[in-house]
Amino acid sequence: MSDFSSSSPAPATDCDVLIVGGGINGCGIARDLAGRGWRVVLCEKDDLASHTSSSSTKLIHGGLRYLEYYEFSLVRKALQEREVLLKSAPHIMWPLRFVMPHDPSMRPAWMIRIGLFMYDHLARREVLPGSRSVDLRKHAAGKPLKDQYKRGFIYSDGWVDDARLVVLNALDAQARGAEVLTRTRCVHAQRVR
Repeated sequence: MSDFSSSSPAPATDCDVLIVGGGINGCGIARDLAGRGWRVVLCEKDDLASHTSSSSTKLIHGGLRYLEYYEFSLVRKALQEREVLLKSAPHIMWPLRFVMPHDPSMRPAWMIRIGLFMYDHLARREVLPGSRSVDLRKHAAGKPLKDQYKRGFIYSDGWVDDARLVVLNALDAQARGAEVLTRTRCVHAQRVR
């Protein structure tokens, strides 16, 4: 049983799961649980994606930095999910290429190349192009860089319109039976067995 306050007060609502917060996590969980037949209520005191989700990097990344900590399973799962996302919502997600200049004070170039090879091959990649080494003295990406950067690496991740992703998850959660309340503050929740 929950009580909410908003510009038009909602009555006390019974549900299996109350989600407080309408960011990507809240809306994604609401979508998943509603799809499994749970009675879900999501309330957000402001608008969807108006706080943490709107401050994200907007990247769908595969966790390249986790390779350094031998988190191969985590990276594999992230890469698999990135492919699913890129295929499922190409209208709000796009491939994004990064150029990483190499500096001799960094890890050795061979180590970075091995890491990027693993990044490319830990999971099936169908949407994004693979990584490669580039001569920054000849490649267009090297033109705005200082002359000291002679070699670099190009790899792929993805970019997402995060606010639209949140709203699409909320709409799908609602279509699956969830009650989505924006501009509604949760002021009281009581667990009843």
